[in-house]
This record gives sequence, structure tokens and C-alpha cells, in this order.
Amino acid sequence: MSENEKEMNFHSEMTVLQIARWSKIVSWAMLTVYLIRFVSDLISVFGGGGYEFPTLPMDILLFVASLLSTPFFGAFYFLVLQGVAQGLYLGLDLFLKDEADEE
Repeated sequence: MSENEKEMNFHSEMTVLQIARWSKIVSWAMLTVYLIRFVSDLISVFGGGGYEFPTLPMDILLFVASLLSTPFFGAFYFLVLQGVAQGLYLGLDLFLKDEADEE
């Protein structure tokens, strides 16, 4: 890599590592928040004792879907942020490998 090409880099390896690290931290925090929210929903629905389970099939389906949507969204955000972190690590590995091969 020539000196001119090295000046064209618009990133810092440490910055990429920090972004990936924070992405992983935020993913775990979001998963924790969504799981706490799901447990809170379960307690509010079933903890009161006066709750009657829906009898119609469509009502059951909607009830289960609304109850399980919280952990599914939490898992989705978790996986996306973990994927972003892994993608940044992979991109940094490829960049550093190319840089090492050219030396």
C-alpha cells in the first residue's frame, strides 16, 4: 500500500473496536430490558388471579402473539446488534489481513 493510499483510510481500528464493543454491550442491555418487560407482562396478566384465559381460537392466538411479541423483538434486536459487532470484527480482520499481506 502506498503512502497515498494509507492517507485515504477514514477509520481508526480502535474506533471500530469500540463501536463493536458498545454494540455488544447495548445488545445485552436491550435483551435484559425486554426480558424484564416480558416477566412484568406475565406477572401483570397471570399474577392478579382474576384473569380468564380467552375461549375463542382467534382470541387465544392474538393473546399468545401479543404476549410473545416482547421476547421476540428483544431477541431480534439482540441478534441484529450482535451481528453488527461480528460484522465489524470481520471487516476489521479483513482490512488488517490485507494490510499485512501488502507489507
